Amino acid sequence: MKKLTHPLLIASLLLGGMNQVVLAQQPEAIVELATVSEESASSVVKLPGTVISTRDAHIAAEISGRLTWVAQVGDHVEQGDVIARIDDHLLQLKMRNDKAEIARLEADIQYNKRQIGRLQKLALQNNMARSEIDEVESRLEMLLQEQRIAEVELDRTRYNLQRAEVKAPFPGVIAARELYTGEYTSPGDPLVRLVDTLQVEISVNAPLKVARYNRPGSEVEVAANGEKSVSAIRGMVPVGDERSRMMELRLSVEPGQWMIGEAVTVELPDNAASTALSIPRDALVLRENNVFVYTVSKDNTAVKVPVKTLAGRGSRIAVEGGLAVGDAVVVRGAERLREGQALKVVSNDLAAK
Repeated sequence: MKKLTHPLLIASLLLGGMNQVVLAQQPEAIVELATVSEESASSVVKLPGTVISTRDAHIAAEISGRLTWVAQVGDHVEQGDVIARIDDHLLQLKMRNDKAEIARLEADIQYNKRQIGRLQKLALQNNMARSEIDEVESRLEMLLQEQRIAEVELDRTRYNLQRAEVKAPFPGVIAARELYTGEYTSPGDPLVRLVDTLQVEISVNAPLKVARYNRPGSEVEVAANGEKSVSAIRGMVPVGDERSRMMELRLSVEPGQWMIGEAVTVELPDNAASTALSIPRDALVLRENNVFVYTVSKDNTAVKVPVKTLAGRGSRIAVEGGLAVGDAVVVRGAERLREGQALKVVSNDLAAK
């Protein structure tokens, strides 16, 4: 057995020596470094969310009438643009009648004012009873009151005429038509559905036991179609659903980042935060289902350190393993490194977080 051992031992030593020679002959690997930091971390749960518009409304008519025009589905409109028109012929006639009534009352008022002036002159000459003057003054007061009522009625008609043109309360896209040209509408009847495609946010329902570890302003990770981003929790429905034991969270989204109706995955912390080592995601190397990072030895060579990944947020991720706060890890050039390979550091981001 001893005779057999010697050749194996010799071969092993030769192989190890050859590996050292190969590594020594390899050129220095150009790498960039970042520093391991300590950050607040917690485990996360992945929940489905949906991108919704913050302004999604069914625009209704405020007056009755026959529709003469309705915007088409897909039309882009600005705030104040006309999105539907209601036949205003009867309103135009009513406004003419209101104006005529006001003019008639004004003529009667002026006549009664002249009558009062004439009767007052006669009263000074003792040729007119006071009761007759009082009667005309009472009639004048009634006419003035009728005039005020007629002016209010004219204002109402003008208001309704303006409402014959239904205008967009905010910019957006016509997502649906509820009524069509020629149909009759009444106050409160929805005409179109208007959706603001720029002002969007994410809605996600979280179990109450998860929601308790999240607060407005907290940043969480959102993913969809292979893309990831960080969004802040804008608000939370303060009362959970007692049946489903769920609470709705709303996340802020940059305009144009996601499409309305798009399904996303939201990572929410599901326990109290604790401290953990944090490194850039770019430092992670995955080979044969093993996850590790490379650190730098005292003689400036690569050292492979296995790690276990925890929760991630943005460009950084929490890990467990043989690292310590302040260690330098390779973030650029790690993919082709081999343990023991000489390194040439071109960037050392000691302030990376």
